[in-house]
Amino acid sequence: MTPARRGNRVLRIALVLACGACATGGAIRVSDVTPQSIPSLEAERSQRPQDANTLARLGVAYFKAGRFQDARTVLDTAVARDPGNGIAAIYLGMTAEQLGDFAAARTAYRHCLAIVSNGELKRTAQQRLALADRNEMEYQARQALANESALAAMPPESNTVAVMPFSYTGADSAMQPLGRGLAQLLVTDLAKSRQVRVLERERMQAIVNELKLSDSARADPAAALRSGRLLRAARVVQGSIADRPGNQLEVDAAVVDVGSAGVRATARGQDLLIRLFDIEKQVALTLFTNMGIQLTPAEQAAINQRPTENLQSFLAYSRGLEAQDQGDFGAAQADFDRAATLDPTFRAATQSAANATNLSAASQQTVSQVETGVSQTQTLQSPQAAPVQDALILGSNTVNPTNGAQTADQGGGTTQQQPTTTRNTIPDATNTTGGQSATGSVVIIIRRPS
Repeated sequence: MTPARRGNRVLRIALVLACGACATGGAIRVSDVTPQSIPSLEAERSQRPQDANTLARLGVAYFKAGRFQDARTVLDTAVARDPGNGIAAIYLGMTAEQLGDFAAARTAYRHCLAIVSNGELKRTAQQRLALADRNEMEYQARQALANESALAAMPPESNTVAVMPFSYTGADSAMQPLGRGLAQLLVTDLAKSRQVRVLERERMQAIVNELKLSDSARADPAAALRSGRLLRAARVVQGSIADRPGNQLEVDAAVVDVGSAGVRATARGQDLLIRLFDIEKQVALTLFTNMGIQLTPAEQAAINQRPTENLQSFLAYSRGLEAQDQGDFGAAQADFDRAATLDPTFRAATQSAANATNLSAASQQTVSQVETGVSQTQTLQSPQAAPVQDALILGSNTVNPTNGAQTADQGGGTTQQQPTTTRNTIPDATNTTGGQSATGSVVIIIRRPS
């Protein structure tokens, strides 16, 4: 090979490498984005106002600087422009939490769960979502109590039913958690009718916690009325569980009409403790009848299903609900795991165990600590470099893409070229999966003038 041919080949390789480097931005670790980056990122935004990666990095910098409203604005836009950016989504969720907008935080975390494949980022989103759900209910309970007089003047939402935790009046303290377990069973069964909208048990529990209602006070109709007004529920189910001779259990329930302040319906069930689930079904079906709700055959069949037939498993599950309501998520997780072990088919126990695990992890971390962990392990995409607009053409030289095709050398022969593939860093930057397509690099081939 002559020196001239060697020089031209070197030029051709150099141009290939240079064009490949220009085509793709680099990955930037989130921990490298700091409040000190804000001036340069704002300058980049002025040059690339539509670039989602620049907006995402600026949003992260604003978040770290405590400028949450500014972070919210740019992260909202970043996620809208690049829905696959998991980092932008999770920072948007954490920003919304800081602003007290838990509904927006939940939306962002759910979006993150839908798009990311990164296990750690997905786990973080699941944990934050569980805590955001709980924090939102607690926040709404505080807001309702602060605006109680205004809510009392508002009509309830029609066909809305809330269920209070049942009070236990027996002597065996081990049975007390059944008040929560029974309430959850009723919530599940009442929700199987399309004619009523049943509020989550946790939403009622947040009101009970905020009002600091004792076990005995929950059976007072006045407590049901007040709770119903705070929740804007049309009806509130309340009741009690009592021990009876012969290892019998008696369950009393009443439906309080919030609008009229009267008892709309009552139900009672009594049987052996081992037939607890039969008692609950009897109470649920009686409540429907006394409320004037006619069930379809499909609804009735669904209500008659039992989540478990194992009483000990259900007792462990009820203890888990009690621990969770008290904020002891570690104990709740252990109780739910115990319930699932006793009856592996008890799906509510398995699901509650997973939720308690997320709550336990999230409750022990501040948002700042979560942010630090994400910062140290995740990356964002740097801005895309400007594409090559012009090619150097000398004489009859041509510009061809390298795609495994044959290219002519200076001697007029052909040289088989290997495909040139540049790694697509977008999936890494956004924590999504994607094909590794070839980047549009070019080869400039210089022939001697004839």
